[in-house]
Amino acid sequence: MIRKPTDRQKGAVLLLSLVILLVLTLLAVSGMQGSIMQERMATAQRDGVQALEIAETALAEAESILDGLSDLSAFGSKNGFYDGTDPSVTVPSPFDPFTWSNSDNYVVGTEVDGIRPAFIFEYKGKVTLDSEGELPRDMSQYGSSETSDFDYARILVRTTGPSGLSARILEGFYVFQPGGLGGGNP
Repeated sequence: MIRKPTDRQKGAVLLLSLVILLVLTLLAVSGMQGSIMQERMATAQRDGVQALEIAETALAEAESILDGLSDLSAFGSKNGFYDGTDPSVTVPSPFDPFTWSNSDNYVVGTEVDGIRPAFIFEYKGKVTLDSEGELPRDMSQYGSSETSDFDYARILVRTTGPSGLSARILEGFYVFQPGGLGGGNP
């Protein structure tokens, strides 16, 4: 039996088709992995933005907690309230995971979208404000020499995103008077 030249090429076409199919499959798998990675990055970014928004809302709550204090006795005597003017007091680091896993270290805030923020308050001492409620730089520039003493505190707020995989920590400094601005200092 004599073979025709076209008979020998039928196997080569099959082999070439399989190689092309393999290359296309690898390209498709690579494209899917890239899409999955982009989806994960977008989800993480959204989770982080939500955590930040909740932390900003919680910061306002923390300020109202300070405004609601009738005196400064909470600092050093309640969980999450630290007297930063006392050299023997160590305020826990906000970057230490133990800080946020031990409920003795913080105050729990009001739940927002299923997430409970955590607060740490550190009393920093007195600050003198000018008659216009500004930190004095040059009293003469405001046309008044009247001053008022206020207290100020460092506020740390920590929240997680809805997935629990991202966390945001905000730090703020807040000038207040126990009992509110009309309450005066004890």
